[in-house]
Amino acid sequence: MRQKGFNMKSLSLRAELGETYVRDILKRGREPGVEKMRALADVLGVRLNEIMSEPYTVTRDSEDRGFREADAPERVPFDEASDNGWAEGWQARLPGGSAEVDARAGAGDGAMGQVLTLRSGGIQSGHLVTGEWVVPRAHLGANPARVIFIPVIGTSMQPILNPSDVVAVDTTVSDIKDAEIYVIDEGDGPSVKRLRLNHDDNPRTVDIISENPAVPPKRRPAELVRVIGLVIGKWSRM
Repeated sequence: MRQKGFNMKSLSLRAELGETYVRDILKRGREPGVEKMRALADVLGVRLNEIMSEPYTVTRDSEDRGFREADAPERVPFDEASDNGWAEGWQARLPGGSAEVDARAGAGDGAMGQVLTLRSGGIQSGHLVTGEWVVPRAHLGANPARVIFIPVIGTSMQPILNPSDVVAVDTTVSDIKDAEIYVIDEGDGPSVKRLRLNHDDNPRTVDIISENPAVPPKRRPAELVRVIGLVIGKWSRM
C-alpha cells in the first residue's frame, strides 16, 4: 500500500469499498471476502495470494487481532512414517490452501514469517512461505495439504519450464520413476530436474537431467539424491 502511494482511505476508495474498509482490515481485524481482496489486489497491481499470505499464528489471545481458534484450518501433522512432508507448524490460511515457498534460500528460526520445514532423505530444511494457492483437489490430483508450489528459477529446464512458471509438487512422492520431473535438493536448495534411474548400475545411480541441452546431465548415487516431491503440474504466465 505504501509502495504504491496509498493510505488506508485512498486505497479503500480506489477499490470502491468505502472509506474505512482497509482500516477495518488492518486496525480492527476485519475478515475480507475473496472478491473484496481481489479488488484490492487489482488496485495494488499484485496477485491475489500476495496480499492474502501474511503469516499469522492462531493463539488464545488472537481474538484481539480478529481471529478465533475455531476459525483456523486444521494443522497438517508431520508424518513420522514418511520420509517426505513438513513438520507441524505451518497452517493454511484458506480452506484447501497449499503453500508457495521461496526456493531461492533456506530459512531458519530467525526468518520473518511462517517457515515450512521440508524433510527429505532424513534431512530437514526450512523455507519461507511467500504465498498460498487454492486449486481444486480434482485438478491437482493430490491432497492440497501435501502439495507445495515453487517458482521456477533459471533456464535449465527450458523449454518445458520457464523462469516465470510455478510448479506444483506432491511431497508425498519420494520413489523415483524413470523420466519423471522432480524437485530435489542437492544441498544448495530445491531444484527442478528430470530423473532417470540406471537399474544396471550396482549400486544404482540416477541421472539428473536438465531439459536445456546447454546444461550437461549429472550422475549421482541413487541413495544420495534427496527427493522433495514429484512435479504434478505447472502454471505459466501467458
